[in-house]
Amino acid sequence: MKKLVIIVIAVLLLCGFRAPNGNIISKGDLADKLIVNMGEPHQKTDLGMIQTRAFGGIAYIKREVWFYRIDDYNYRFVIENGQIVADHWSRF
Repeated sequence: MKKLVIIVIAVLLLCGFRAPNGNIISKGDLADKLIVNMGEPHQKTDLGMIQTRAFGGIAYIKREVWFYRIDDYNYRFVIENGQIVADHWSRF
């Protein structure tokens, strides 16, 4: 039982991205959490509005990509309507 609890805690800690100040940022969080923990992005790219069906009609969702560079790592976050939907990091 102890091993299962330790494994569950380890998986929870590894899910998501850890900001330089130690806070965990994961998919589904608001973009405000990025600004508070990492500051303004180095570059923002507006992907425009996309259509989606919602509640029997058409809704428009604003999409952006935010880029951060911290040390040797590049981070890319896809933001839809102020919410993080995808993240990616790479070295160099």
